[in-house]
Amino acid sequence: MDFQNSFKLIKAAIITAWSISLLCFFSTLIISIQSPHDISNSFFWLQSLGIFALLVGIGGALFYNQWGVRRLLNQLSGKTRELRRSEERYRSLVESAEDFIFTVNASGRFRSLNNFTAIFFGGTPSQFVGKPLSSLFSPEIAEQQLKLIRLVFQFGKSVRDEFMVTTGEHQIWLNANFMPRKNEQGKVISVLCIARDITESKKLENQLVNTEKLASMGTLAAGVAHEVNNPLGIILGFTDLLLEKTDKGSQSYEDLKTIERHGLHCKAVVENLLSFARHGEGVSEYCDINEAIKAIINVVKHSLDMNDIELRLDLAPELPRVKGDSRQMQQVFLNLINNAAAAIKETGVLEISTSLDANRDKVVIMVRDNGHGIPEEDMDKIFDPFFTTKMEGEGTGLGLFVSHGIVSKYEGSITCESSTVNSSKKPRGTTFTVALKVKK
Repeated sequence: MDFQNSFKLIKAAIITAWSISLLCFFSTLIISIQSPHDISNSFFWLQSLGIFALLVGIGGALFYNQWGVRRLLNQLSGKTRELRRSEERYRSLVESAEDFIFTVNASGRFRSLNNFTAIFFGGTPSQFVGKPLSSLFSPEIAEQQLKLIRLVFQFGKSVRDEFMVTTGEHQIWLNANFMPRKNEQGKVISVLCIARDITESKKLENQLVNTEKLASMGTLAAGVAHEVNNPLGIILGFTDLLLEKTDKGSQSYEDLKTIERHGLHCKAVVENLLSFARHGEGVSEYCDINEAIKAIINVVKHSLDMNDIELRLDLAPELPRVKGDSRQMQQVFLNLINNAAAAIKETGVLEISTSLDANRDKVVIMVRDNGHGIPEEDMDKIFDPFFTTKMEGEGTGLGLFVSHGIVSKYEGSITCESSTVNSSKKPRGTTFTVALKVKK
């Protein structure tokens, strides 16, 4: 407002000076025409005043123009600084974001990308500018993205999609939003992609699906187990009576022992089903997880040594007690160790570690082996009852099913990651992670 008032005053002064100058000019012109030979003293002063006003007007006009130009330059400099600060803030925001941000042209070649994207794929932004999408993504994913980019150029609207990216040892799920960047005429000149890592969300989603599926299986298992248990008890009871009446060395006795052995096997299967179905019952207890692991290691150590399996223990000291019954936790780890040993078969490494998580409210137990791994198509079925990748007769397919039920009973979680020889992930093997709540 001060600049505007000053400019108005200067402008008014210049107009006044020019008006006085013109008035003096016309006055002297009229006097000189009327009395060419009688020019008085007043005429001289009038003419001098006109010249002075003219000079003042010219000077004021020059000053006004110079001041106006300087004011415009100051305004331009201020706008330039604001634009530079705004650009720096935008660049800082983009570069500090832990999201995949890049722009591409209509042919799918990179025009720009942030440092996070370039570093994830093992390079710098300048190395990827001008290169096609296939230089970062697999041919299938690059083609999928290119189709979306063409849709954005065609219709000028944003589109979303999810896809999995694999690079080196990393395998993540991305939720990508492809947005049009338009010029002043409204024409799409490039496509901006902002992709966010949703791997953890995908894992939680899969866990939720498995939990719901296992809950339904538990209800079904309880019904089946009770129906089988009654006739099974009768079979074992009459078998026991017949064994008492039969000579021990006879063929009939051996046949009855075979019936008893298989009946007891069926009974163990039914008990496992019932233990899973009853996972919500009982009072929660607390145990020392390191002691539970050491107790089960004493049981399996000889078997591991016989199969030339190296055991590596990394148990964090002074861990707080966790929510879970000691015997049932031992059953969980026995199942995991047996599965690992079966995957390794002979000569391998089995690692068991315990630690406190970052929030210090859960103890994390990891059981890792370098065995043959689990095929990707089987990963969604490993906690299903009676599903097993072992040879026929080597397992019932209830180990992980029951383990999941025990861990869930104590509000814990059990997850699995695995890679095979044909998998892009390295190294080969399987890792089971059990997280149990700490006693408050």
